[in-house]
Amino acid sequence: MSGALVIVALLTSAPQSPPAALVAALPECKSQLSIGLDHEGGAFNGMSQSGVLLVVRNVGPTACKVPGLPALTFQDAEGHGLDIQRKAPVGMHPGPVVLPVGLAAGAEATAALHWVSGDVFDAHHCLTPATVAVSVGGTPTTLAWSGQFCGPAGTVVTYDQPVLRTDPVLSPAAGAPTGHP
Repeated sequence: MSGALVIVALLTSAPQSPPAALVAALPECKSQLSIGLDHEGGAFNGMSQSGVLLVVRNVGPTACKVPGLPALTFQDAEGHGLDIQRKAPVGMHPGPVVLPVGLAAGAEATAALHWVSGDVFDAHHCLTPATVAVSVGGTPTTLAWSGQFCGPAGTVVTYDQPVLRTDPVLSPAAGAPTGHP
């Protein structure tokens, strides 16, 4: 089979997102989540920019759903909230309509967070959180944080946070993706 035919076969057999009605019928994930941050070996860092991968994994025995846009609260060493906010997506005001994400047992969803980490503004202020509380449907999970956020003086410091996307799940029999990207 030629390379072009293989690519076409892979694209046409790629799994699709489950219908919204199917995801809506799933129970909410509560105590069966593992939440973490993956710095991907520094792959997101450079040119006064930083980032981290937010990873939400269903460690339970059944499928469930999570909010597509987890709430993040950055805190100082004393646990006080810092004025660091998710940047509003362009053209989506007052905010995006985000559907829940379905997670099969053992599956994970990720979102690449991104922010300005260097004092690159003429007048700037930088905040250095000690922790981040991540709310994904249940009790918030508090994770250690390293790094700083910077923004222009007199403004709220912001970060980019896309909607969670499920990672493909490999089928042990075929070695082909069974989830959706």
